[in-house]
Amino acid sequence: MAIVPMKHMELYGLVRHRSSFLSELQRLGLVELVAPAEEEISSEPGEELRNQLDQIENRLAEVNRVLAICERFAPRKPNFIEQFAGMKTVLTWEEQQNYLAEREKLEELSSELFKSENEYARMEQEKVQVEREISQLRPWIRLDLPRHEWKGSTNIQVLLGSIEGSLSVFTEALAQEEITYSYQELGAYESRLYLVFFLLRKTRAEEILKNKGFVPTVPEVPTGTVQEYLDFLVKKKTELTEKLEAVKNTIKRIAEQHQMFETFYDYWHNLKLQVEANRQLLMSKDVFALEGWVEAEKADRVKKVLEAMGLPHYVLFRAPEPDEKIPIAMKNSTIITPFETLVESFSYPRQDEVDPSSAIAPFFFLCFGIALGDAGYGMLLALICSVLLWKMTMKPNGRKMAGMLLASGLGAVFVGLLTSSIFSFSPYKGIFSFVESPQILLIVSLGLGLVQLYVGTLISAWMNIRDGRVVDAIWKQGFWLLFLTGILLTVGAPQLGWEQYALHIKYGTVIAAALLIIGNTRGKKGLLSKLMAIPGGILNIYGSVGFFSDVLSYSRLMALGLSGGVMGSIINMFVRMTWGVPVIGWLFSILIFLFGHALNMGLNVLGAYVHSSRLQYLEFFNTFFEGGGKPFTPLKIENINIFLKKEREV
Repeated sequence: MAIVPMKHMELYGLVRHRSSFLSELQRLGLVELVAPAEEEISSEPGEELRNQLDQIENRLAEVNRVLAICERFAPRKPNFIEQFAGMKTVLTWEEQQNYLAEREKLEELSSELFKSENEYARMEQEKVQVEREISQLRPWIRLDLPRHEWKGSTNIQVLLGSIEGSLSVFTEALAQEEITYSYQELGAYESRLYLVFFLLRKTRAEEILKNKGFVPTVPEVPTGTVQEYLDFLVKKKTELTEKLEAVKNTIKRIAEQHQMFETFYDYWHNLKLQVEANRQLLMSKDVFALEGWVEAEKADRVKKVLEAMGLPHYVLFRAPEPDEKIPIAMKNSTIITPFETLVESFSYPRQDEVDPSSAIAPFFFLCFGIALGDAGYGMLLALICSVLLWKMTMKPNGRKMAGMLLASGLGAVFVGLLTSSIFSFSPYKGIFSFVESPQILLIVSLGLGLVQLYVGTLISAWMNIRDGRVVDAIWKQGFWLLFLTGILLTVGAPQLGWEQYALHIKYGTVIAAALLIIGNTRGKKGLLSKLMAIPGGILNIYGSVGFFSDVLSYSRLMALGLSGGVMGSIINMFVRMTWGVPVIGWLFSILIFLFGHALNMGLNVLGAYVHSSRLQYLEFFNTFFEGGGKPFTPLKIENINIFLKKEREV
């Protein structure tokens, strides 16, 4: 349970060298900068910083637009693992530097890409317009009159349009008025009949047709017949499609340089962090001052790197002051480190607390193992996490999570082998069966909870002893554990065959309760103050109800393990039932086995993780851990898109 010791760092140098120092500190990634007090911040470099940041943000926006265009036109296809873990671009340091040396190429490709995108958008819009025109002209395709004849002649009117309903309504209306007419049906389209009427001028024909629902419509044809113009539009659409494909291929060719674009995005992002770090400096006309925190064991390394720069400076390291709030970093063994993710998800410890990762690890291992409860599921989970750790380049938090789930999967293997549960089959006789002996499973779950809460109380006592409060550890945690143990033995004496000691145990429990009440009066001056503290001591005794309620919460492990085992047994029962079906029974059995156990495993892994975490956060941490520490966040190079598989020597 190790919280890394920190040292306070002060660095003084010349203003003209500040960018060099910040760049080197960022590359090191070992120093967290401390922002100066508001009244100490110099306003002199404000305009310069704003200009630098504006330029960098413009660069970032440009590269981000490039990446968005590449993803739109040439999306990369993730493999099976990348679908879950995300896609990563892995480069060596040399490859990264080679890309960064091609800034002119970046400008050229970006310019070409933006030009191609604009051209693509223009042609795509033009193609949409052409398709719209083609769609509008489809109903008129049988109209073989050239455009100039649509006006008719001196005596004949040509009327183009459409109707809805029966044509006879219109022809009968014209016949009643004894109007001479002729018409040509052009075809039906979307429930309307398109046609052309030939009418004598100086009649009420157009008025009559409109009154009956005729809608005059003139197709948008500049010249020639509709068919001729349609042929022109179809040809134009084909040409646009070919040009669009050519532009798309150009964009895809540029998108092949996505590694370079991602490299520059990360470069500008980290340069922005470096420039923003200037706000955390104190500066006069010629000198700057920097304050920060560094891990104590790495202070010498920072000092040597600064000296190797060969620039005039002064650096000072000191231990933190007693009332100084320091950032928190945790350091544990390789086995324990993955479980730090559980602590980080809750809260970092304060500097006066302990890192609970080591205490969580064995209990989470067992809680998860009982909740999942199957060696087959655990082995699959461990195998998946092993492949992720082996094949994927992940950030530290991702590796911790994968490592924690790998260890938890092995916990399920451990429990499953003890209870002879492998995909809910029982190939040999285990120590007990979840399904057949749920009472034993409940006792194991509650026993695990009791042990974990005792451990949490002992950790709280150790923290008091570490801080020199030995008497507090005895009066608070010591007598509290004695009282709880007395209650347990009082209830369990008959089952243990200790009836002859029952009276002594009761007396011991009463004495422990009295000592808890007396302990609450410690530090109170005057008889009245001590008497007023007695109700608080009685309330502490009542806290045993909360303690055993927390123990009872561990029964959820029994519920999860039992439900998973029962569901697995039902799946296996269906497998056996369908196996005997002629011809295709074996196929259905395999499908039921694979799908059923995959679903059961997924649900149980989720439940095991959520509820095992809950037990740590609400029950275990309640005994000794509050959190509230500030995580150690050094100025460092952040990998957004690029992950280096071979770092430059620092």
